[in-house]
Amino acid sequence: MARVTVLLHGEVAEKAKTNRLYLEGKTVKDVFEQLKEKLPFIEEDLKYNRVVCLVNGRNIETLKKENTKLEDFDVVRLTLKGGGFIDFFPPDGGG
Repeated sequence: MARVTVLLHGEVAEKAKTNRLYLEGKTVKDVFEQLKEKLPFIEEDLKYNRVVCLVNGRNIETLKKENTKLEDFDVVRLTLKGGGFIDFFPPDGGG
């Protein structure tokens, strides 16, 4: 089981009254199952795909969706679609 940090943004963080959780799981699906237990209000949003989930800055929709494997110390970010947040990263190369 990987130990991951789950960062909550926007309305999810407001409802949860926290912006960070520490969970364990082999895949994003495992984390989602734990989130449903800890934050029951999020179940409907997960069910209807209204949550944006990034693992280490990459949208799980471009990876293996809920089957995306997790490793120790990965960072999982969650927000509702339309809630938005911005990550800034340095450019990969010059020019």
